Amino acid sequence: MGLEDLGPTAISGETKMDLSKNFKRNERVTWRVLEGDCILLHLDSGVYYTLNHVGRFLWESLDGKRSLFDIHEAILDRYEVDAERVKSDLLEILEDLVKEDLAKSDG
Repeated sequence: MGLEDLGPTAISGETKMDLSKNFKRNERVTWRVLEGDCILLHLDSGVYYTLNHVGRFLWESLDGKRSLFDIHEAILDRYEVDAERVKSDLLEILEDLVKEDLAKSDG
């Protein structure tokens, strides 16, 4: 089953996310790549976050131009991973990014 089988929304925890929506990085977050990991710093809170290589790919994809569905498909094309696992992880990570004010819906 791919992401398209879920219809326009998916549920991650208690949050309902629209898979057709685009998300973007918060402008108040600066980031660098260090030894393959992505290090984020929220300039308002001063809190650091670390993302692995797949999280980094997601972070770099949050340009406000790609939908969650498009990002999911790009991850499947780039990495040899299970579609269900990608879907679950993508929604969980994005939910955390939004909750921590690192990313937001572009709409």
